[in-house]
Amino acid sequence: MAMQATVEAMQDGVLPADDEHFETVASEVRRLSRLVDAMLRLSRLENSSKEMKTERTDMVYLVRSLVSSQHQLFHERGLHLRFVDETPHGECNADVDPDMIREAIVNLMSNAMRYTNEDGWVKVSVGVDHADVIVSVQDTGIGIAKEDIPQTFSRFWRSDVSRERVSGGLGVGLSITKEIIDRHNGTIAVKSELGRGTTFTLRIPQNRGRRGIVHPRQEK
Repeated sequence: MAMQATVEAMQDGVLPADDEHFETVASEVRRLSRLVDAMLRLSRLENSSKEMKTERTDMVYLVRSLVSSQHQLFHERGLHLRFVDETPHGECNADVDPDMIREAIVNLMSNAMRYTNEDGWVKVSVGVDHADVIVSVQDTGIGIAKEDIPQTFSRFWRSDVSRERVSGGLGVGLSITKEIIDRHNGTIAVKSELGRGTTFTLRIPQNRGRRGIVHPRQEK
């Protein structure tokens, strides 16, 4: 709609065909391109047409490196980013597709950055519970209303509170994350409170040989 309205206004002479308005159209084209790409990835995940390249991976190293690479971006947004290793021995191996897991965690971190006010905190932690790796992304952001939590992983859905905030999100990142974790036979849970923050928790089996997809649950 933004592209159409701007182009038609320039055609009718209502708006000048200058760099500012061309950039408006170009910006919307880029956003639409990102959305199409995200929808394609989601479709491939849902149809299991995206091949998993599973390898034994040190999850502590993977998540620590990811947090380190994102630190400057969070700093530029005025946010504090922290990594916490909650494993007993400083390492935790799991059979995962490293690229998929990185994408899932980055989606959660981007979500936290988008909905956390300046000077807020985002904590990314890794731990172990029995035969599962636990990865949590906790923020001090705007939170999600209790009645909205069941819809959190629906594509294109955004809460009333987040709609009031200019976030730049596409509305499919959490859906992609859920599909990635489903492919790993894991679960994703969300715990949140309006005005106090949100915690997303990934539970991923260390042993890829475990069968049966466990549907995501919500923590209360």
